[in-house]
Amino acid sequence: MNQKLPFRWLGLLLCGWLVGCATVPPVYDPIQDANFQGPTLAVARAQPDAFLQTRVRWGGTIARVENRRDETWVEIVEQPLADNGWPTGTDASAGRFLARFSGFLDPAIYAAGRSITIVGPLAGTAPGQVGDYRTTYLVVTVERHRLWPERHPPEVIYMPDPFWYGPGYPWGYRWGPFW
Repeated sequence: MNQKLPFRWLGLLLCGWLVGCATVPPVYDPIQDANFQGPTLAVARAQPDAFLQTRVRWGGTIARVENRRDETWVEIVEQPLADNGWPTGTDASAGRFLARFSGFLDPAIYAAGRSITIVGPLAGTAPGQVGDYRTTYLVVTVERHRLWPERHPPEVIYMPDPFWYGPGYPWGYRWGPFW
């Protein structure tokens, strides 16, 4: 029998072990980047022309969805973002902005009240109206976005203490283990 055969198997086993321990490098996600560098909505509203074509990361609550021929415009009420990109859900807001998506977005899925975060270049401004108030929206061409799952309050279930045998216990007053 060949003396080199066990060493070949050992080499193959070692290579397989090294390949199995390899990790995939993380993929950059600008939505969850806590160090994302870009102007806030308040700063960009003050000087919109100075920030044209600058990438922004903004988010908030969807107010309205308008499907057009080749694109969808989503009106978003801005909210501050947490480090992971999720809108904080606070009442603090710097205003509203428009997110321009290519293609069709279903208004039943992208419904009013859902939280969304977008990343893309600032494309300019567009006139708008909220009720009787005329305003100017900043428009962002969306490169990436995340529609966040709906938040539900935690379900609280009251469970009585199994070791409580005081007043109200069905079989009278007991102050100790049940026996």
